[in-house]
Amino acid sequence: MLRFIIGADISKDKINFALRFLNDYLLEKEVENTTSALNKFIKQVQSLVKNIAKEKKAEYSIEFIMEHTGIYGNLLIECLAGHKVTTYVVAGLEIKNSTGISRGKNDKIDAKRIADYGVRFADKMKPYTFCDQTLTELKGLNTLRSQLVRIKAQLTQAKDDNKKFQSKSLQKKLENINKPIVNELDKSIEKIEFQMLELIKSDESIYDNYKIAQSVPGVGKIVAVAFICATNNFTKFQSAKALGSYCGVVPFGKESGRYKGKDKVSPIANKALKTLLHLGAVASIGGKNAFAAYYQRKVMDDKKNKMLALNNVRNKIVKTLFACIKNKTKYTADYVFSFAA
Repeated sequence: MLRFIIGADISKDKINFALRFLNDYLLEKEVENTTSALNKFIKQVQSLVKNIAKEKKAEYSIEFIMEHTGIYGNLLIECLAGHKVTTYVVAGLEIKNSTGISRGKNDKIDAKRIADYGVRFADKMKPYTFCDQTLTELKGLNTLRSQLVRIKAQLTQAKDDNKKFQSKSLQKKLENINKPIVNELDKSIEKIEFQMLELIKSDESIYDNYKIAQSVPGVGKIVAVAFICATNNFTKFQSAKALGSYCGVVPFGKESGRYKGKDKVSPIANKALKTLLHLGAVASIGGKNAFAAYYQRKVMDDKKNKMLALNNVRNKIVKTLFACIKNKTKYTADYVFSFAA
């Protein structure tokens, strides 16, 4: 089987490709990031590879590898799906850490390095799973909601400082300007949340997981939607520990020789999801539930640091959520975590 690897370095306006076969680069090309240009390039690659395989009288495979770049890679992914070409989407940090000591950087070099990664780590890569239309739209709406919430926070959080350091006449002028903007933002956020709920209800599997997720203490509507989007409706991770690591709530040890440091969570995480999870944990320990009792026991009886105990609650929420989803069962206080591996 002849294996042809194409590394793709993606930017907003263009994509640099490097086609690697064995130890040689057969083709390097810069292509506009448009549907027509990408389809034309894919056909060119298929034709080139087919001729080489025909000459060598062997079977062949074509594999495209790219970094995760958000919406900039959507057109390429759609085109590859249309041509039924195997696609891999890898975290940029993972590729960067695999290159060792490297000097020099540009789009052409990056495309080669991505192709090199595909050759060296072929056994570790998993083909990209294409999201259905409902999940894609839900992710888009959730992203827009997050943007509007941040804008609203920027307009409202400085209010206390304004009262202390600005004159009343200026405060009044600023409030008259800000108030209608904030009101419109509230209306837009409410509209987006309504549309997200309608989308969720239109897909039975997403709606079932949405209802199950909300049964877990600390997981409200927004946290449930965020988890559905980040995990592709809970299909992206095979264990609770993997999901917890992605959220940045699982502590890892650090040892070398005689040195043994304290277990700490990694800064490499989905920060947005971690923030929502933190807010959910804070809300849960303020109520009357098993998580609140667990937190009090850690702090009062075990004399644990409050932030450490709070992180334990965050981790417990992830494990509980993962177990409930895998068992297709809503949370109950006496639940047994058979799937929380």
